[in-house]
Amino acid sequence: MIVLSMMCGLFVFLLVIKKYTAWQFCVLCASVSMTWMVLLVLYWCKLFTDPVLIAVLMGQSVVGIYYVLEKRVPESLLLFRFPFFLTATAVVFAMVGYVSTMMWPVLLLLLLWSVTFVLYAYTSNPKVKRIVSELTACCKNW
Repeated sequence: MIVLSMMCGLFVFLLVIKKYTAWQFCVLCASVSMTWMVLLVLYWCKLFTDPVLIAVLMGQSVVGIYYVLEKRVPESLLLFRFPFFLTATAVVFAMVGYVSTMMWPVLLLLLLWSVTFVLYAYTSNPKVKRIVSELTACCKNW
């Protein structure tokens, strides 16, 4: 209840800030991000004990950043969406204390990024270009 109240208070406060300044930002995103940042610091200081709630809020930020980047990057870079999303998710796990279990996920991410860069480098090849097109169209036609 305290966390939801904190988010509501931040949302209203940031709405007022946005209205009376020239700053352009998403009030919802800023409210969620500021909430999990405060909670994460409290968690690290052992003053907050629910890493799941922090991870959920951080996951919301990951999705928000994903959608912002998806709208702003050139279509040729959309191939990197999946590795970016998984990397951001892994960072969330690490930040809430799962660093000791991250060796295999990090190796998998390195492999995924390597394969993605190779595909990107060879998009002039018609077969590779078709694969890249299918990968980047994964979210378009559903």
